[in-house]
Amino acid sequence: MNGFKLLLRRVAGIFRWIFRGRKARKLLRDLKKVDISGYVTRMVSDAVLLNQIPSPSDGEKLRMDFITGRLADFGISNVEVDDGGNILALFPAFGTQRNFLLVAAEVGDSDYSALGSAVNLTDERASGQGLGETSLGVAALVVLAEYAQTTGFHLDKNLLLVFTRSSSVDEKELAFRHFLELWGDRISCGIMIRGTGFGVVESRQVGSCRLTITVRTPERELLSIGSGGASTASAAAVLGSIAFQIGGVSWEAKEAATVNIARMESGVGYGHWPTEGTMDIEILAEEERMLETIKNVVSGTAARAAAGAGATVEVDVRSQHSVGDSMKNAPLTDALRVTLSTLKLKPEIGIISEKVAMLNDFGIPGIALGITLGKKTADEDYVELKPMATGFRQLLLMVERCATMRDTRGDESQ
Repeated sequence: MNGFKLLLRRVAGIFRWIFRGRKARKLLRDLKKVDISGYVTRMVSDAVLLNQIPSPSDGEKLRMDFITGRLADFGISNVEVDDGGNILALFPAFGTQRNFLLVAAEVGDSDYSALGSAVNLTDERASGQGLGETSLGVAALVVLAEYAQTTGFHLDKNLLLVFTRSSSVDEKELAFRHFLELWGDRISCGIMIRGTGFGVVESRQVGSCRLTITVRTPERELLSIGSGGASTASAAAVLGSIAFQIGGVSWEAKEAATVNIARMESGVGYGHWPTEGTMDIEILAEEERMLETIKNVVSGTAARAAAGAGATVEVDVRSQHSVGDSMKNAPLTDALRVTLSTLKLKPEIGIISEKVAMLNDFGIPGIALGITLGKKTADEDYVELKPMATGFRQLLLMVERCATMRDTRGDESQ
């Protein structure tokens, strides 16, 4: 956004402060009492509609178009789409503040299917693939925009709402990284909205690295002589050897690190020798040093096992995120605990999520908020409807509290 447009928005914020400031501030004080039932109803309906839009699409354009259409319905004019495909909606502060409070949600579901993502509603639950993982969080952010537009919910900081691609469709987080590279130095703190995980306070530091190992072996006839030799092992056999050797490695501080083989597949023969196979590995560790060490050990182990079987191997780092910074996030996690206590809820400890860790990498304190409770397994994927009103009220309270926090990244008046 260019400087002239931002200046106009700041001026607009001053006029809102003069003419509607008292009303807006009173709304903030009364957040615990305000009727939000209508907003929650629209949040559910938007989540259902969004979940049935095919994903992934090019840049998640189909779902992003739905979001921009809803923002236009509310009459929000301060909306733009950046070069990374992120949607940005700005609500200026009361005065001339230049720092921003970020509230963001992830768009897209790589596991979408026309049948599995269709939503089934009952009096107590809504079920459907991806509903709680991404669609409900996006719908909550859309409805937050509606709330801000219709109630004059303007704050002591510029409120910046961002819709960005989810890690499931953008594994290397290119879209969100592009946004942070442009805006990171102006954001005082960030809130990530997700559908489920209501009541979870993310304070445990755990980083992750996802690798894909591809093995290729020489071509040969299925029943040719020498089928038992190591030099003629199939790709499946080589992958099995790699998995066995990785499983046999003894890690330092084993309780603080995990190596999980998430997927392994190869050709099954049927008249030809299976010459190629892949393996997906996820590494979790509580320390950056341990995460990097294990990644190097896994890569080296795969290379040695493949070489011993006369195969070639490629190791691709599909994604990697840091452990995050719980100390940097402490003011926000403390505020969330107070908010949950106000709502008479007991907090649970959770792991710092990937996009919050990315905020930390850019020096930004962050936190993730769940809107409701739910469950996701191989057999069922649902969210509970009753907690949503309290979950959305939690979001409003946290936005207000984060907007009044002292900016630890620098002088707010700059």
